[in-house]
Amino acid sequence: MSLSAERAFDTALKYASTREQFGQKIGKFQGVSFPLADMSLEIKLANLLLMETSWKIDQGTVTPVDCAMAKLYCTEMLARVADQAIQTVGGMGLMEDLPLERIWRDSRVERIWDGTSEIQRHIISRALLRPLGA
Repeated sequence: MSLSAERAFDTALKYASTREQFGQKIGKFQGVSFPLADMSLEIKLANLLLMETSWKIDQGTVTPVDCAMAKLYCTEMLARVADQAIQTVGGMGLMEDLPLERIWRDSRVERIWDGTSEIQRHIISRALLRPLGA
């Protein structure tokens, strides 16, 4: 997931740094640059969450909630980044010339197999509410 998100981000970043509109690169516009910053942040957070979960697996301290949080965040992040990357490059993002259409399409199945996003939320919320007797 992370590699697909990074590829989508890199494609959008390259496009934003080369495409000109109104006499300047579109990456200079806040409407493009702020989402690029958000995509970069989301990828970084997903990588950190994956590293923490992997470390807990190695230590033998991982819980189902750790795995559910990692799976939920990373798959949802991929969908958001792929969608925003397409938004950044415009209609070209849906053409087969760029990898974005495939990444965006494939990101959907990531939120389904090995437990849907709703199942992951259920696992997390159940663990949060259990100590409160709910």
